[in-house]
Amino acid sequence: MADVTQLTPHIARVELMNATRTNIYLVRGPDGDTLVDPGPVGTAPLLLALDRRGDFRLARVVLTHAHPAHAGSAARVARGTGVRVFVHADDAPFLDGTREPLLPSGRRGQLMAALGRVVELCPPVYRLESLPPAIAGLRVIRTPGHTPGHVCLFHEADGALIAGDALVVDGGAPALPDDTLSHDPAQARAALGALRGLPIRHLLPGHGAPLLDDAAARLAPLLESL
Repeated sequence: MADVTQLTPHIARVELMNATRTNIYLVRGPDGDTLVDPGPVGTAPLLLALDRRGDFRLARVVLTHAHPAHAGSAARVARGTGVRVFVHADDAPFLDGTREPLLPSGRRGQLMAALGRVVELCPPVYRLESLPPAIAGLRVIRTPGHTPGHVCLFHEADGALIAGDALVVDGGAPALPDDTLSHDPAQARAALGALRGLPIRHLLPGHGAPLLDDAAARLAPLLESL
């Protein structure tokens, strides 16, 4: 069974092994808990078991972007709990069945495409909603480029940035994802300008270990170099 580890006063990480090593976050709130990026297809049974066990009380699912590594289990979690799924409108067609699932480019995308011939990587989400400017204590910050509708989520009360794949942590340092994984790498780099000036205390990436307490100082050189 997976565990839930508290990182900040309002945000926890669901410690759940998955094939893509995607971080799954839980944002606690007065109306229930928000699951951010529930991970690839296959993680849903354990997430639903945690919900049934009372480790969290889901109110909604929020996605930073539509890649199957982050969104693949969203449909099954929504069906199993009855909650709605929120994503930016520019990524919605890749999740509602309008278009084929959005895969990264390069070698990883080719491998996922091959897997997609035998496994449904991103089942369509039927209760899909467009992200508002703020939701569940999170400010939605548009950071397109990794995918057309990629967003970061900033929890102002905690000073925590849930970065999706706009930023990763590699060897304990903030970094950009490999260009081959992004829809438009140049746009993705430029979009990070929206993060300058944010009082980021904690960096919670989609991949890599969270940076807690001193993220601003560690992130500043990277943002200034763009």
